[in-house]
Amino acid sequence: MKVTVKLFAVLKEHLGPSVTIDLPATLSQGQLKEAVVKLDPTLEATLVNCRVAVDQEFVNEDVLNLSDDSEVALIPPVSGG
Repeated sequence: MKVTVKLFAVLKEHLGPSVTIDLPATLSQGQLKEAVVKLDPTLEATLVNCRVAVDQEFVNEDVLNLSDDSEVALIPPVSGG
C-alpha cells in the first residue's frame, strides 16, 4: 500500500516535507526506516535515532500496523535551549 510519511528537521531538508512509499500493512520500525534510507543513503545515521509516530502518537512497539489512512511521521532528535 502507498503510505505518505511526514518528515521533519534534517529529513525534511533532504527529502522534502513528505515522501510516499510503497509499504506492507504490517512492518517493523526498522523496515520503515530502511525504506527511507533507500531514498537518501546519507540519512542512515540520522534515521537510527528517529522516533516513529502513527496517527500523531509516538510508537513504542517495534511492529507497526498501518491502514490506508494512517498518518506516519519520522521525527529526528532535536536539541533545545
